[in-house]
Amino acid sequence: MARVILVDDHPVVLAGLVTLLDGLPDFELVGQAKSASQALALVREQAPGIVVLDMGLPGMNGVALAERILEGAPETRIVMLTHYEEPSYVQNALRIGIRGYVLKSSPGDKVIQAIRTVQGGGLYIDSELQEFRSEWVRKQAQRSSRDAPLPPTGTLTTREAQVLRLSAIGHSNKEIARRVDLGVKSVETYRYRACKKLLLQSRLDIIRYGASQGWFLASESAD
Repeated sequence: MARVILVDDHPVVLAGLVTLLDGLPDFELVGQAKSASQALALVREQAPGIVVLDMGLPGMNGVALAERILEGAPETRIVMLTHYEEPSYVQNALRIGIRGYVLKSSPGDKVIQAIRTVQGGGLYIDSELQEFRSEWVRKQAQRSSRDAPLPPTGTLTTREAQVLRLSAIGHSNKEIARRVDLGVKSVETYRYRACKKLLLQSRLDIIRYGASQGWFLASESAD
């Protein structure tokens, strides 16, 4: 079950999100916040798996807040709600680690789909931004090849490749351990070995490598 916190300063929007989640057996709503400070306090207190976050919060925009949340709780998955369709906004959100990007003009069931997708380790970009989604994956693959020609996945052991793929698409070490029936320390070791072989030094490097291998396309939900 996904533990969810909702963050939006508009009471009507917040109430609508609560109604969307109400009664769904795979979600547990553990908090609501109307400001960045409330959201940060709730994340520390409740340790949610998912935060659904409005881009346009007063005082601190949603992207800046997402960065703060991920600094303190890197395993949290964030779904961003926004009016902004410009590619630069979407790209910046993905760059810092936001896993879901949903337009506020979209039907409410897309919010549910986004939460379920990121809960499962996938990347969700609103289908209204399908052109951007495909282009982003393509560019990440090109950048990986251009900036640093990376060895193929075949240079990894089967287990190293399995762990790295799950890590790239957003699973935490604990989740990977459960999925592949290993201890967390073993998962960390396999990930370290894979990154060392492929010369990957950061989370963004892993994401780019995953894009170059087509892992995100395989993990996205069809709209």
